[in-house]
Amino acid sequence: MADRIEREIEEILKKIENFPERSKGARPPRRPGPSGGGTLQRWLARISLRKVMMWALFAVLVAFVMRGVPGAYWLLIGALVVFVTAFILSTRGGPAGSQAPEKRWRGQPLDLSAPSWPDRIKAFLKGRKRA
Repeated sequence: MADRIEREIEEILKKIENFPERSKGARPPRRPGPSGGGTLQRWLARISLRKVMMWALFAVLVAFVMRGVPGAYWLLIGALVVFVTAFILSTRGGPAGSQAPEKRWRGQPLDLSAPSWPDRIKAFLKGRKRA
């Protein structure tokens, strides 16, 4: 019986020696997702609505200062439209699905709200009865 176990261990060790090693830093190449996932898409995903509002406000100020330049009027209108749109999106929470996921503990949803005032009174009275 012991000989059989020793042979199995030796066989496993021989297989490990022939096992091809992967370097620790090497990773398989990443494939883009179903949407294509190009560089432009990743760059646009990093832009926040605050940055959009900031640059739109900057464009409004530049267009206001350069009123005599041809096209400044259209730049002003375009920048105002972008600013208002970004502001509305930021107050509504942005694109759909950007809300934080529901907090759960062991599969049950957590209620992180503060207890109501009747519950506080009950807890206070229970604490006084013990003393």
